[in-house]
Amino acid sequence: MHSHHHSGHAGPCGGPGQWGAFFEGGMGGGITRRFLRPVVLLLLAESPIHGYELMGKLKEFGIDHTNMDPSVLYRLLRNIEREGLAESSLNDSGSGPARKVYTLTPEGREVLDIWAASIEGITTFLGEFKERYGKLPG
Repeated sequence: MHSHHHSGHAGPCGGPGQWGAFFEGGMGGGITRRFLRPVVLLLLAESPIHGYELMGKLKEFGIDHTNMDPSVLYRLLRNIEREGLAESSLNDSGSGPARKVYTLTPEGREVLDIWAASIEGITTFLGEFKERYGKLPG
């Protein structure tokens, strides 16, 4: 008996899809890199934010300059904006150069919701894995 998943409903620009994607290619820094997109959407959902502030907040998720090049983040922000998941506006109210402020769009919120739902399933899976691993002898 084999299960097949429909590739039909994946949201506007594809949800996270099968978990396989999370675990392929090793764990070394890869897992946070893979979750970078939903984390950025989550942070944008909390409040509009500058790219450089975003970089600081990623530290709360264990993602920092040491294991991620800032250009990766900026490229992701550009992509998210191009896909209509976020919009940016220049904020020149402060001192210093005008900085781009990113805001989540309703489409971005939809994609975030899809991610959250699938992360729910991953959490359950990881919990079970951890529990059974913990029972192994020695």
